[in-house]
Amino acid sequence: MQGGGSELLDPALKAKKSATERHHLFPKVYLKTLGITEVRETNQVANYALVEWDDNISISDKAPSEYFPLYAQRFDPDELLKMMEWHALPNGWENMDYPGFLMERRKLISKVIMKEFEKLLGNDGSSLFI
Repeated sequence: MQGGGSELLDPALKAKKSATERHHLFPKVYLKTLGITEVRETNQVANYALVEWDDNISISDKAPSEYFPLYAQRFDPDELLKMMEWHALPNGWENMDYPGFLMERRKLISKVIMKEFEKLLGNDGSSLFI
């Protein structure tokens, strides 16, 4: 490789594939098997997460109950719980029905945002200025 990899940092060069991709937690093709086909329903913000592109490819169109247990095995239980909290994933989300999942995830997303907003305000005992 010429330049020792510095071309990876060159803003003038455009990669063919992003390192991370927006992924449907409930893939669109899977939702289609459930009779959910409207773009407005499948592309709900609460149905998205960022994943590495190779994970997105391996997940493909599988049901969450099929792909998530395999994905979760890569992490220790404490790390997984923290990740699920940050990503606002309800416990057992992979086995939930889609409308129930969306409703619960929206609630958790708002809690994550509020918690971090409170940190900015210094209402959690921390301070913005040290």
